[in-house]
Amino acid sequence: MKITIKQFSGILVCNAILIGLAACSSSPAPWTRPDESPWSEKHAAAAQAVPTDDIIIDEPAPIMVVEPIAEPEPEPVMMSEPEPVPVAMPATPEDEVMAMDGKAFAVQVTAMNDIPSMNRYQARFGLEDLTVVKTDRNGSVIYVLLSLQPDRASANQAAADLEQKTGTKPWVRSIAGLQKIVVQ
Repeated sequence: MKITIKQFSGILVCNAILIGLAACSSSPAPWTRPDESPWSEKHAAAAQAVPTDDIIIDEPAPIMVVEPIAEPEPEPVMMSEPEPVPVAMPATPEDEVMAMDGKAFAVQVTAMNDIPSMNRYQARFGLEDLTVVKTDRNGSVIYVLLSLQPDRASANQAAADLEQKTGTKPWVRSIAGLQKIVVQ
């Protein structure tokens, strides 16, 4: 890059003017004075507006205590202790059949090899309230679905009702005969 004499003389003249102006000033430039700043007034006002971090403890408001109006106490009710009810150990369906009088009757609805199949059958026909008993038939476990009845007349009526419900003919049998094959 070539600097011509004309350019060089222009730079010199500019520098001379700046030096002359700086020398002619009666006061120093504002940025050279450490104590005086055009922002000093603004900083002072902002410092006064900022709250201090002092802890201020307000006195708690007084708590008004309202005394309840005295209600008359109700008369005490005398309760008697309930008599303890004897709790029988839960019996299995097999225990229930074995405890029955041998002169009672059972209405056998169906017999199956496993409980899940029996549960599906009961759900299909709405027979969940009937008793499922585990029996032994020639060394194999067979589950039978029963309606336990106290006498022959109620057993015959239950068999007729169950036939209507399932579409198959149930077997009315004596409890004594059933007790011989119940697995305990």
